[in-house]
Amino acid sequence: MTQGSAFRLKRVQRGPFSLLFGILMCGGFLSLVWVPLNGCSQHYEEGAHPPPKPPPQTQLPAGHPPVEGGQTPSSDTKGSVRGTIRISKELATQIPPHAYLYIIARERADGGVPYAFKMMRVPQFPYAYTLTQADVAPMFGEGIVLADIPEMYLVAKIDQDGKVGAQPGDLEGFCPQNPVAAGEAAGNITIDRMH
Repeated sequence: MTQGSAFRLKRVQRGPFSLLFGILMCGGFLSLVWVPLNGCSQHYEEGAHPPPKPPPQTQLPAGHPPVEGGQTPSSDTKGSVRGTIRISKELATQIPPHAYLYIIARERADGGVPYAFKMMRVPQFPYAYTLTQADVAPMFGEGIVLADIPEMYLVAKIDQDGKVGAQPGDLEGFCPQNPVAAGEAAGNITIDRMH
């Protein structure tokens, strides 16, 4: 045996995964050393934050008596339309189960784009309602201010499936004072027609 052969290093074949493992191990070690020496990139300064936002103000329905703390109905109701919805005696037993009540303020008597609407499960009748600026239809009423509308046509519908359009069995009624103006409390409606 020669002296050169005793000190020869055995060459080990390495695949691509062993090279990748070595790089990851080296990178992991460097990140362990780098972060404590340099700190994180987020800076926190005491007192540099804005004060928290106050909680949103809730609004009481129109005509609601004041509650403790002095909260009164909002000025949003000054341009509202109020009334009572009733159902005729003949149709009182025809209300479909799980139906929806729609209260709609339209631009024309024969339909058209709604200015405002409410949708809910059918309540007990008579039902007192209020349409306010919060009920303006966002998809149709971009920029509409309910208080500025000189006249609108009020409709109440009982819809059995919650889909747009009248179906057989749906019930409907109109305000006899149509057209009404925002701010009026004359929006009484009797549901007295079946499709």
